[in-house]
Amino acid sequence: MSDLGTADESVGVIHSIVRQAAPHAAVIDLCHEIDPGDTRTAALMLARSVPHLAPGVVLASVGRRLDRPAIAISVGDGQSMLVGPDNGVLAAAVAAVGGADIAVRIEAADCGEPQSVLHPARDVLAPAAGRLAAGAPIEALGAPIDPSLLLPSLVAVPRVEDDGSVTAEVLSVTRWGTVQLNVDRETLAALGDLLVMEWTAGASASQPATANSQSVRLAPAGSTDTGSLALCDDPFGLLELTIAGGSAAHLGFAVGTEVRLRPTV
Repeated sequence: MSDLGTADESVGVIHSIVRQAAPHAAVIDLCHEIDPGDTRTAALMLARSVPHLAPGVVLASVGRRLDRPAIAISVGDGQSMLVGPDNGVLAAAVAAVGGADIAVRIEAADCGEPQSVLHPARDVLAPAAGRLAAGAPIEALGAPIDPSLLLPSLVAVPRVEDDGSVTAEVLSVTRWGTVQLNVDRETLAALGDLLVMEWTAGASASQPATANSQSVRLAPAGSTDTGSLALCDDPFGLLELTIAGGSAAHLGFAVGTEVRLRPTV
């Protein structure tokens, strides 16, 4: 998983480095279209994915430079290893699978030829992942570190306000036009089935922000075809804003937009 994109050779080079170290390895591309440096989206994506990934080595590269140490983490009693920078991308995923067994700081000198400018994925992370895939013990990559000191993932959580309303945040706007929020059904249970949704959209250097308000229905559990603007269950146990047969994206939501949800009365 990376923010490298697929328009140049970078991802292919990563594949090649891993396969040279571990010719038997099957390499699965999770996603390479994360916005450059977007560690929060990467952390969320990885945390949602790890319960479903085959045991093995997970390489997560987000960021052009190694501003934070490169690390490797053993989880699940050694069933899987997570390799990436200690910039918040890995911590939520580690928590999602029950915590770390061992963590080490990867020594770049052990993982490739010295470069005047290190390419994190090519020069440090991929060689380390390849060595692990080939059977090297995690301790061979570098000195141990305390897993409790990993930089935490900045995954937003909803807030219950003093007046009982709930402030959620947009996690993503999917290609199908649904708007995924970071709130679950239980958090909204006390507000009733018909809610008022308030948000601000459109702010930019050339355009002022616009305050918006609209009624939205909390659809019954398991319902997908609501016929109107509704909050429905998504595949990850959270809620998404959807319109049956249409797209909710036109309402002006962007990743990070705060959405206030309150009762109609």
